[in-house]
Amino acid sequence: MRKMKLYLAFLCGALVLTPAVIQASITQLMQDFSASDWNTIKTAKTAMENMEGAAIPDLIKMLDRNEIVKVTNTGSLIYPGAEKFFGYGQIVDYDIDNLAMRAGWALEDISFMNFGFTGYHLPDEELLGFIKITFPNYYNNVTNRKKLEVSSSAELRNVIYKLSVQNAKDWWEEHKTTWTRVKALADALSSFDEKRQVKALFYMRNGTTRCTGLTKEYYFQHLAAEVVRLSSSETLRVSEHARFILLDNKQMWLETKNVE
Repeated sequence: MRKMKLYLAFLCGALVLTPAVIQASITQLMQDFSASDWNTIKTAKTAMENMEGAAIPDLIKMLDRNEIVKVTNTGSLIYPGAEKFFGYGQIVDYDIDNLAMRAGWALEDISFMNFGFTGYHLPDEELLGFIKITFPNYYNNVTNRKKLEVSSSAELRNVIYKLSVQNAKDWWEEHKTTWTRVKALADALSSFDEKRQVKALFYMRNGTTRCTGLTKEYYFQHLAAEVVRLSSSETLRVSEHARFILLDNKQMWLETKNVE
């Protein structure tokens, strides 16, 4: 019963909880997020998103759990490890059978960042190109590049895993004392990273989890100009999301958010 009450609080973002209560609940959330049942995983992730930054340190620790826990009871979920394809359903572009990738999925959705975790499941022939584009500093080192060019697919995936984890850890170490989700949303929109832009715009259109400070006033002061810029993007999935937001003259998309 206590666990259910905490879940309802985090899912709805409706209660102000003390740090002690929040910390006490994180262990249970992480256990549920590491489980195999899809509904349990999804519910825990939503609860963690409603906690904004509170669960990030534990998710960072989870990045070191490079182990497989096959997701079950997935229904029509579409993800890299799915054993059945129904042609419709929720899409998760992460290899969430791998616990480290699962943590990366949650971290990137909470933070609107692109650390590189989606590259882990790509076809063999796309791995080297992904490393070149996503981790240019690593790839442009001559020694690294020569090693990459003769690496197996398994070795390339391991490189993507390690570099993604390091990106996430470095990011949190730099920003952990000042990070807020609403500022992260603004940073993603103003970035020139397509994946970050899409995450931010998709959240604005469809997200229901907490983003403290995301008010109508904040939107017009800090986000509206970037949405206008992105509405002219040559990338269709970016421009379409942005245009739909601009067409919503009454900002009804804010009604689905917990913003106080």
